[in-house]
Amino acid sequence: MSYDPANTRGPDITRSPEATSVAHDPLLKIDFNLLIPLQALLAEANVTRAAERTGVTQPAMSGSLAKLRRHFGDPLLTRNGRSMQLTPFGAALVEPVDRAVDSMRSVLGSRSTLKSRLVSRTFTIVTSDYVSIVLIKPLLQSLWNSNPNVSLKIVPLSDDTLSPLEGDECDLLIAPRSMLPQGKLNYHSRHLFTDRFVAVADADNATLGESIAFNYITELLQVNSLRGVKMPGIEIDPALAVTAGSFSERMYLVAGTPMIALVQSRLYELFGREIGLRAIPLESEISLCETMYWHHRHAADPEHIWLRDALSDVAQSL
Repeated sequence: MSYDPANTRGPDITRSPEATSVAHDPLLKIDFNLLIPLQALLAEANVTRAAERTGVTQPAMSGSLAKLRRHFGDPLLTRNGRSMQLTPFGAALVEPVDRAVDSMRSVLGSRSTLKSRLVSRTFTIVTSDYVSIVLIKPLLQSLWNSNPNVSLKIVPLSDDTLSPLEGDECDLLIAPRSMLPQGKLNYHSRHLFTDRFVAVADADNATLGESIAFNYITELLQVNSLRGVKMPGIEIDPALAVTAGSFSERMYLVAGTPMIALVQSRLYELFGREIGLRAIPLESEISLCETMYWHHRHAADPEHIWLRDALSDVAQSL
């Protein structure tokens, strides 16, 4: 009998119902790399800001949006005057997409395996110039060589301190715990470091002694508190004060004048003497506990965890 390959059949292969179901699973046709761009586009309703949020170029984000539009058969974003807005379908996706991303990060993210060199992201931190100088600058110095792909966007504190957290417009808010309304602190938080206030005056100001009584501060010409920050128990006559926009600005305004200002001890130690100031201790110490706060959506984000741990490490070294 001759061998005829044409008449030879291999073994019959019958797919199980489970295998057939998996083969037709619509999830197999989805590019999950589009999930993070989708979340950013829904959150920002702006291609440029979504690109900045995820650390990619604008053309790359535009390409992701085009793929998402084809997948959903919906534009997701439409122009409204000079800005963009979510379509009704896009708006309906916001919460389920957030839940899906959070679930995936909880399952796949691991703080023990994430390496700093793998982080490529722009983080937004709302804080004072004081924290930027004392805490953020040392962080940047450590990142310069270890992780050049991390970018930080520093946004100054405003009168409505909690607004960036409430709107999930920042990755972290760093501020003294006493500065925030305690009844509204429904956010994750971690203590970073403690400091104390000192009065600073021009080094040649001979009218002041070695310390200042708590109740005497209000009688002195001074550079007023940072907007939105009030010293406990101190009421300042506006006629005697100059309002400055930042703590470091206060120090420069005091130099060469008869005024005083209350600033953090660490900030004074950095450059107060260099600009001709001297520190005067307060007889009643005023301390502050700098704390970082973040929205619950970022709790399990491994890159966010990495940032929080990096800031904590720097804070411990202060």
